[in-house]
Amino acid sequence: MKYIKSYILLALMVLAVTGCKQEDLKDDVNALKDRVTLLEEQVKLLNENIAFFSKVLVCQTIDNGDGTFTEVPAYSISEVLVNDGTTFTAKFNDGNVLTLAIGSKGTVTTPQLGVNPETGKWMLNGSDTPYNAVGADSSVDGDKPEFNIALDNSTRQYYWQVRFGDSEPWQPVTDAEDNKVYVTEVDGELAKDNLFKDAEVEENEFVLTYYTNGDGQDPTDEVRIPIISDLSCVINVPEEDMADGYWEIGVDESSAEVEIKGDHWFVIAPHGWEASISETLTDGKATLTVKKSTASAGLKSRATANNTDEVVVQVNKGMYWAVAKVKVREAVTSYFKQVYDQGGDITVGNVTINKATYPDGKLLSTAEATISADGVYFIPQGMEAVISSTDFNKLVLISDNPKGEPVVVDNTNLFNATGTAGEFIAQNVIFKNEKNPFMQIDATGITLKNLVLDGCKVTIASGKNFLNAFKGDDNSIGNIYLEGNRFAFNQTADYQASRLFNFSGTFENVLYSRNLSADVSIINNVFYSTTNNYTINATILFLGNNDTAGIYNAANTVTIENNTFINFLCASQSMVRGRIEGAVTFRNLLLWSNSATARNTTLLNVHSKTPSVVTFENLLKFDKDKEITISYWSGVPSGYTQTKVEAASSDPFDVSAGATFDLENGVFIPTAEYANYGAQQR
Repeated sequence: MKYIKSYILLALMVLAVTGCKQEDLKDDVNALKDRVTLLEEQVKLLNENIAFFSKVLVCQTIDNGDGTFTEVPAYSISEVLVNDGTTFTAKFNDGNVLTLAIGSKGTVTTPQLGVNPETGKWMLNGSDTPYNAVGADSSVDGDKPEFNIALDNSTRQYYWQVRFGDSEPWQPVTDAEDNKVYVTEVDGELAKDNLFKDAEVEENEFVLTYYTNGDGQDPTDEVRIPIISDLSCVINVPEEDMADGYWEIGVDESSAEVEIKGDHWFVIAPHGWEASISETLTDGKATLTVKKSTASAGLKSRATANNTDEVVVQVNKGMYWAVAKVKVREAVTSYFKQVYDQGGDITVGNVTINKATYPDGKLLSTAEATISADGVYFIPQGMEAVISSTDFNKLVLISDNPKGEPVVVDNTNLFNATGTAGEFIAQNVIFKNEKNPFMQIDATGITLKNLVLDGCKVTIASGKNFLNAFKGDDNSIGNIYLEGNRFAFNQTADYQASRLFNFSGTFENVLYSRNLSADVSIINNVFYSTTNNYTINATILFLGNNDTAGIYNAANTVTIENNTFINFLCASQSMVRGRIEGAVTFRNLLLWSNSATARNTTLLNVHSKTPSVVTFENLLKFDKDKEITISYWSGVPSGYTQTKVEAASSDPFDVSAGATFDLENGVFIPTAEYANYGAQQR
């Protein structure tokens, strides 16, 4: 087919808030919000236009039967719903409704996007990407780009992001020098869309004219899409059978209604699947049945699906086609205990649980819901397990629900580690009771190989700690990994001191400060005071004060990344404190406070040591009431400079702007402007 080389050019806009009067500042803030709204509208317009354009790029190769082939659009249009000369809303023959805006104006356009006619790859700012604009055989969809804007905390400017598919992470759009492409403004002029010149309906065709050089100037070319009202193919999968964009197929098979209008039709299944359509049509409706293949036979057609997970139904009328697709995957029907019994792996944090390495796993029941000894326990949904003992060496607790729904554990007693090479591992568990502390190493000679919490909720009493380990030995823990958890501090007074990991304390009038040689990963968690306006005088990792502190080994790394802190103020102790020789990373943190008292807080206190590597990146704070100054360092070591965490320009948890601020359940979802900061728990 003919690849289309088209470009959308970049216009610029500066976002700034200036002024010295309160009234001026209010006007500027409102203007900023208006500009952000315009940005969001432009991004929406861009992504809609790309979706439309990507669809018309796909062609179908027709065998004419005489040794020749003809290429025609793979998709067609059943109806043009809106046509006002500049905006067109079309219903395609697969049931999708897409909108195209021609020559529309806005404050911005987009990064330069095109299709390389030689490689068929999407081009971004003049360079090939690894992604196909259309499928390799031109009969299937390619990878569709999607754009977004994000705020660069270091420059306070918005920049463009791009991804090719929902499973891909957002990446910054960069120029030839690998710099971020920022959103700015030129001479206050509104920028025109430079991708499309015109669109119109001519009898039974939709004609789209585009600029081949992407500069809004001739030459142009065109693509024609047929409008055929009696050609359609729509797959109607029941909503309850869909999850994350996939049709989840059960153990036996699953069926869905398919609407068909046309002369002939066939279905394509990806490798490892079988698909069929009932031969009898009633009112243009048939049944599409999909199941896992019982044999390794090839597909039922010489055509191939776009990837390993798409079922494709194609209907033709003459030389034109209607194409409908749906992604399929096996429904999760095996509960974790079943996966375990069958020899499968279960990942909890950074540890793999299976029958070989963690034998004798047990499924609890309502008749036997008490945990009194070491072991691996799978807890069914809706059942409350009860911890009846204080001493454990190896304890693994896993919610048996295949969807990852949490279960409740009544932890009346604290967890007291015993023995050597012990483990405390939990996944998707809500620990019902606050403890003092939650767990401890209470004697020398005790070691924990793994301390891992994944998707759990832990409640900590006011002024208390999650873990006390100062009575143990140096390096009594080998691996600390917390991911996707909620740590609720039940504050009964303002500014009570709490520590997550405490390796320093006094026992029988002797001060102990333990050394630590463990990688510490604190990722995607929420730490919050459950009482509004009551703050926590808190720290994550405490190895002691001054030069009596424990030493953090130079070969290890503390990573504190993608976490949200609500009234979690590291004032007197710093977030990490000890004689730190290893690497420390603070990245993508969102720190929020409505404290009634101004307090100076710090992130890192290394005392007399110099850490091997320190990273501070994408840190943002917001103070609702009193000013909270958050500095990177408490005592700056040689070779480093002091920096303060920058403040957000608006409240990330402004409920009126779409945020969620739920102290009762520990759910904190920021506004769209700050969606990339802090914990990514949704």
